[in-house]
Amino acid sequence: MRQNSYLFLSLLILSFFCNQKISAQVKYSGTWKGFEISDSTSNKSDEIYFLDFIIINGLLEGKMRVEKNHKDVKIIDIKGTKKHIVFNINEERIIHSVKKQKNPNLDQYFFTYNLDRGYLEGYKNDSASSKKIILFKSKFDFSPKLKPSKNKNWVSSIIWDYNNGLSSPIKRLEELKNFSFEPIYFDYDKSNIKEEYHKQLKDIKKIVLSHSDLRILVIGHTDSDGTNSYNKALSKRRAESIIKFFTSRGLRRDRIVIDFKGETSPAQSNSTAEGKSRNRRVDFKFI
Repeated sequence: MRQNSYLFLSLLILSFFCNQKISAQVKYSGTWKGFEISDSTSNKSDEIYFLDFIIINGLLEGKMRVEKNHKDVKIIDIKGTKKHIVFNINEERIIHSVKKQKNPNLDQYFFTYNLDRGYLEGYKNDSASSKKIILFKSKFDFSPKLKPSKNKNWVSSIIWDYNNGLSSPIKRLEELKNFSFEPIYFDYDKSNIKEEYHKQLKDIKKIVLSHSDLRILVIGHTDSDGTNSYNKALSKRRAESIIKFFTSRGLRRDRIVIDFKGETSPAQSNSTAEGKSRNRRVDFKFI
């Protein structure tokens, strides 16, 4: 029992330091934008945010632009603190505002950085509010003008991404850059996908869905047992089983390209049983 407790504590400490390391690699200073949403079913937002700040030794300073109902625009000085992945941001002074107020209320924001998805997620003033503020890092020129921004097409698109579990745009680029393919292996003369590969295939599907201009090339292979024509057909069935897996889980057929090589492109020699097992496979490539 004591050994299990020590093991759990060790894993907890290891997880904490891993998250600390990941957080330290994130460049938080810069420009962020986002929106306020009330639930996971809406694809619209009445309040849009643009932030430009710098963080030095845990102290945050910069400016924020808030656009409400496409008309009310405010430019605000902000200050705050960052500790690990927790941000406290305070409105210090309203520099410009379409609506003139003698004693305007200054808001306070509380955010936590989602290490897995790359969003700042939080709320304004108190957690009792049902509305949530989502920010993501994005390169743009911060505008001090009071005219509402013209291009808001990104809002509904990113809201859809967020509500459907996709990572932030920059995080998706990192995921694509760092993604490493592994072949899917099949049993002798079989084309059914083993359950152990389901997670790997779901990860591939997620990457493709995260990039509208991306497609996945699926290439079927066999070992050298059997005739050329039989192996060609078998490699096609293996590739088609991958297509069925993807399309049954929401990936459109036009996002998938297949090829089937039969026995003509072995990964290893077919002179050994081990080599043959490495050749009964499907390979992948982003295109």
